[in-house]
Amino acid sequence: MIEFSQLYLQRSRGTVACVLLIALATMSCEQSSVLADSKTARALDDKADSAKSVKAKFTSGRSAGQLVPSFFVRAVTGPLRNKSVCYVCRNGNRPVIMFLTRRLTPKLAELLKATDELVDKNRAAGLRAFGVLIDDEPAKSVSKLQTLAFDEKLSIPLTASTKVVCAPVCQNVHEQAELTVVLYKKRRVVKTFAFRRSELDSKDIRRIIAESRRLISLDEEKESSTNKRSTE
Repeated sequence: MIEFSQLYLQRSRGTVACVLLIALATMSCEQSSVLADSKTARALDDKADSAKSVKAKFTSGRSAGQLVPSFFVRAVTGPLRNKSVCYVCRNGNRPVIMFLTRRLTPKLAELLKATDELVDKNRAAGLRAFGVLIDDEPAKSVSKLQTLAFDEKLSIPLTASTKVVCAPVCQNVHEQAELTVVLYKKRRVVKTFAFRRSELDSKDIRRIIAESRRLISLDEEKESSTNKRSTE
């Protein structure tokens, strides 16, 4: 009877020890899983932060304050269509929004539409804009630009040019830039925006339009300040 009790006790202890080992192993697995998930989340956050940092550092176009060089393009839409035109020359000292793109996309169409409306409302203030589609064979861009202008009912002139416009001595367009937006007035760069392939989003469009409005408001503020000093 005593031997049986001792055997039973030993087996019970063994069962308890086994249960404890299984519990500890389960806890260890759960902790490992939580740790792995935490590391994965941190890695994703670091990747997202890195992507934002890279996007923020990516630049294309001439630096703020630099002169915008004159260059000729083939006008595809607008009153000067089918002619070789220098819109930098024609727009003179006016505030201008210039688009240099390698591809036509729905988001670009949305941006051009918003810009067209902004220019139409502020034409009296001198605001102008034009777009340049960069292609080694500009002749192939004609139908694409005509379709875009028709579909979006755009009034701003759309043009075509070769990669010559990308040269550092010209507009200094980054080789990875799908879209470069240049805001300038008095032929001096005020601000630029650069986007790689498919980077342009709705938030960027709102930001570009807001900065474009500042091209006019800066002139209005300066004029107001001048008038105030003259009356004093």
